[in-house]
Amino acid sequence: MRRWVVLAFLLVACSQTTGSPVAGATASPAQSAATPIPDLPLTNVDLSCRLPVIDSSNSGIDPPLFAGGFVTFPAAALAPDSAGGVRLGSNGDLTTEASPTLHNDRSALRGTPFYDRAQRRWVPASPSQSTPDGAFYAYATWDPSTPSRARVHIVNVGTATEKVFDVALPDDAMGFTVADFDSKGVYLLSNAFEQLPSGVWLMDATSGALRELVQVTFVEAVRGGYAWAARIDPRDPSPPQLRRSGTSSNSVVRVDLATGAKTTWFYRPGLQVDTIGFDSRSRPIIQVSHPDGSGRSETWLVNDPGGDGSSLIYAGGLFIWEPQADGDRLWFGGGTSFRGTTGIYLYTQTHGLQKVFAFTQGKPDHVITPVGFCA
Repeated sequence: MRRWVVLAFLLVACSQTTGSPVAGATASPAQSAATPIPDLPLTNVDLSCRLPVIDSSNSGIDPPLFAGGFVTFPAAALAPDSAGGVRLGSNGDLTTEASPTLHNDRSALRGTPFYDRAQRRWVPASPSQSTPDGAFYAYATWDPSTPSRARVHIVNVGTATEKVFDVALPDDAMGFTVADFDSKGVYLLSNAFEQLPSGVWLMDATSGALRELVQVTFVEAVRGGYAWAARIDPRDPSPPQLRRSGTSSNSVVRVDLATGAKTTWFYRPGLQVDTIGFDSRSRPIIQVSHPDGSGRSETWLVNDPGGDGSSLIYAGGLFIWEPQADGDRLWFGGGTSFRGTTGIYLYTQTHGLQKVFAFTQGKPDHVITPVGFCA
């Protein structure tokens, strides 16, 4: 999964492409033809709400800032938030511009900072690293000079206070990554060099007690009591080979954290398959792409194993990423290339994928990412 927004942008670029539809899947009304197009037309939507977004640079030149703002509908107008956003320091420390200051480490961020509507402030962690009520988030740090230990930080968003636990690492692990945080505790993954993490551990957020749940490799996400793992299905006579570093996978496997039972959820021979997010019902959003980087992709909302009854969100040459679930809606950042964002896209079952905001502020290398509920 993506560590921070610039890296997220590049990682998704390594995995865009073509493929035939999944058997039994239902194409969304707007994309049944799946014809490659440079962009979708701008559509006015009948919404009255403010969507929190993060504006960040993909150039490596601008000051490293995740600038917070809101897109207001129905006008589709972007305005920066006077409270700022999240800044990246030279030491790798992510800090909020608003006080009291919240902290995270750049290497610990799994996705993009988000807007915590309950606390009315920007948080330097991803939604998956936060509790459902937004009151706390967690992140893990690791010092190579003490390779057998990691530190897990539990942060109170309202007071900006931290509780830190020193925990033991499994053999050969390069620290932990926080993948999820719910009422049961903090879900940790074991980091590895230039590949997806492995294993799932649960840490009690009150005592710091740690226990292993399942040993599974190449975990892309943890959600709702399951780990979602990348796999090469042995049935594939020509499995995908990525041109750059990363984990090749032609399937997604769901692993039950309570029993260890594995279910192949989605499989596409010869193509790269990645879990990029979830909807509000914890159904995975899966992107299918060609390992040669040809630029055509499919994005699916997958209901059941094998793809039965699934919905095709989009197929074509447009790049969409970082889905934000919002009730029965899905928001995406997107563009016609990976140099920057051309707009924000909204998916519903009724209307399919629509472009609902055009980014026209003369910043071709900037990334606009939806990071919260439109309310």
